Amino acid sequence: MSNKAFAMINKEKLVLLHSIRGFAALIVVIAHSKFPFWSGGKEFVQAFPRGSWNLFDYIVFAIDMFTSNATVMVIIFFVLSGFFIAYSFETNTWKLKHFYVNRAIRIYTPYLGSIIFTIILFKVATLINPELFLSLNPREYNQDLVVASQNFNLKSFLWSLIFVSNPEYIGYNYPYWSLLTEAMFYVVAPFFIKRPKLFLGVTTIMLISGFVFRDRIYPFIGFGPLFSFLTTYAVYFALGYFIFWLIFKYRIQDRLPKINVWVFNCLAALLLIVAMYGGFFASHEVTYIIGGVFTSIMIYRMIVYPVKMSIFNKFFISMGKISYSMYLIHVPLFILMYAILVKLTGQEVFYSRIYWIPAAIAVLVSYPFYWLVEAQSLKLIKWYKKKVKKD
Repeated sequence: MSNKAFAMINKEKLVLLHSIRGFAALIVVIAHSKFPFWSGGKEFVQAFPRGSWNLFDYIVFAIDMFTSNATVMVIIFFVLSGFFIAYSFETNTWKLKHFYVNRAIRIYTPYLGSIIFTIILFKVATLINPELFLSLNPREYNQDLVVASQNFNLKSFLWSLIFVSNPEYIGYNYPYWSLLTEAMFYVVAPFFIKRPKLFLGVTTIMLISGFVFRDRIYPFIGFGPLFSFLTTYAVYFALGYFIFWLIFKYRIQDRLPKINVWVFNCLAALLLIVAMYGGFFASHEVTYIIGGVFTSIMIYRMIVYPVKMSIFNKFFISMGKISYSMYLIHVPLFILMYAILVKLTGQEVFYSRIYWIPAAIAVLVSYPFYWLVEAQSLKLIKWYKKKVKKD
């Protein structure tokens, strides 16, 4: 890569890309807040039939439903992860061992902190409202809490240490699933860094194979998370690699005619809407593909075209900075808040849209967790990089 080419991805551009991650993390938090603190769309419509709705009711309900397909936001994380790992290899002369140690510090240190945080909050929740964790309410969330309480033990803790749920993650911190997927990517990442087209080609074939031969492939692999990584998620990390190559190696922006930036803005907005609402009409795997294309377009648009810094951008950049911390701790916070609210009200299902309040609280609490835990891992990485250079 020439210095001129690489100069395009300066610090400001990188920060802007983190705003995409911040947006995705915030949507995930809001989506997961609805799980305990809102009845859900189907149940809401049953309680309040649409025959009595006005236009405003439809608009508000559409906003509720926008965050129903939160896994699309995780797909955004995966594409960005692939892109930033490609950038990391471009700016560091990683040896295999150094890369793995760097990633372990970055991901695992905050993860361990979040496990401790989760255990404490889950235990406090069970002490505040023990009846909740014996609930006979058939709602999925309530029964998952019962199962999580029954499996709040050493076995669950030990499995969680290696990112595996058996049968639940400790303290029911279910977003941990994506960290195992991320770890699987890190295992293969160094071997494809100079072969982005091959990586994308192989993972695309695996994605198609998963669509067509799912029932035949799964018994052969056996381990569900590995099967999901190979046949569903790996392609999005590869897409991040490929986008990096396309912009900084192939220089596609120099080969294409200049397109008005609003074409990218409108196309990205359309794809995001289709991805988020598409789960009601098509398979979720299709919406993931659309989400991957959306992320690719946003990366290209932010790197190739100028972006005016606004309050809107600054807000999501701030969210991007704490996005990993926010992702790690929001669910145990919700469990604690839900246990308290159920204790105070005697209700287990809520139809009013109170889920925005716990979501805001989770965001605020993520800031001190970031500074106390995640920021320390970043300092440790900085020290490790200096140590590697000296050696």
